[in-house]
Amino acid sequence: MKLITFLGKGDYKETTYCWNDRAKSTRFIQEALVEWLQPQTTCVLLTQDAQRHSNWANCRLLLEGKTDIQEVEVGIPDGKNEQELWQIFTAIDGVVEEKDTLAFDITHGFRSLPIIALLVIAYLKQIKSVQVAHLLYGAFDSKDERGTPVFELTPFIELLDWLTAAKMFISTGDSRELASLLEKEQNEAWRSHLPNRPRNLKSLASVLKTVSSNLLLSRVPHLAESVQKLHKTLSDKQVQDEIREHALPLVPLMEQVKQAYHPFAQNDLRTQVELIEWYLQREHVVQAMTLAREWIISHRLAEQHKDWRDGEARRQMEDSLNAHAEQEPLWSKVRDLRNDIAHCGFGRAEGQVLKADNISQQAKEVLEHIRQLADELPTGE
Repeated sequence: MKLITFLGKGDYKETTYCWNDRAKSTRFIQEALVEWLQPQTTCVLLTQDAQRHSNWANCRLLLEGKTDIQEVEVGIPDGKNEQELWQIFTAIDGVVEEKDTLAFDITHGFRSLPIIALLVIAYLKQIKSVQVAHLLYGAFDSKDERGTPVFELTPFIELLDWLTAAKMFISTGDSRELASLLEKEQNEAWRSHLPNRPRNLKSLASVLKTVSSNLLLSRVPHLAESVQKLHKTLSDKQVQDEIREHALPLVPLMEQVKQAYHPFAQNDLRTQVELIEWYLQREHVVQAMTLAREWIISHRLAEQHKDWRDGEARRQMEDSLNAHAEQEPLWSKVRDLRNDIAHCGFGRAEGQVLKADNISQQAKEVLEHIRQLADELPTGE
């Protein structure tokens, strides 16, 4: 484990720091944390002025020789301007290694440094796959007869995981990261023997994963059923109560998740047009054009009052469209566009391979044409 901590020039008074069932009387919380956590490395972040202050000399004496600690001095500026903020980023990045396990102490952070450092750690959590075991704060202002409590703020690190998952969902429609966090919350609650342990979060996670997989793999025939099941699960009072108690960051997103997937609760031709648009809005052009090709077949069968879900009827219609491709400009365009994407641009003569922005533009034109056809459909199709 690596301990990252701040030390300033303050007039630190001796106090008894209390964390869980542990207590330690000292001027410097670093001494207590080293005793409790036994980190292999302690990184003390100091401003230039703090490096020269007696606090650092006195604290260093208390840390030396304990549990094979390697002390790392990091000279950092005050963070008064953007350039200095980036220097802080570089300083912290320099002491964090790939897959480090970190304990992070912000008790004596100067000015905005704890917030800046926390954001850097959140970034490195993604880039370097570090694990944040503890985020600790010695609350001297909350001192009582027992001593100074040390607050465990690690759940706020987990909030950043929810932020990442929420961003992925909003940007791509993929809720699998949200699902993984729900599974983690239920597993940890049972591992910790918490009262009122959740029993439904993993079930909700499973439904979210199914909806996302059906969307991203274009499992259109199964999508409506999975969306209906998700809506039913999210509407369950017991599930809602468990979310509020064990997965609070999901609460503001619940309605957004419902609304994002709700249009696909039915499997009809109009819904499929909405799905094509949904794909394009999220840059899923491959899925959009694959579905557009199938939609044209379905539309032609619906025009002839045939069952567009019947496999043999679809094969016959596809053969007919291919045989008369010259008279079917929309079909030809979608077929060629879809094939160009599916074959990754191979198979075309040099200079004829479509560029990415050209593919996106043509896909939008296809959507507009299909939408016009959908507007002419009788009610219920």
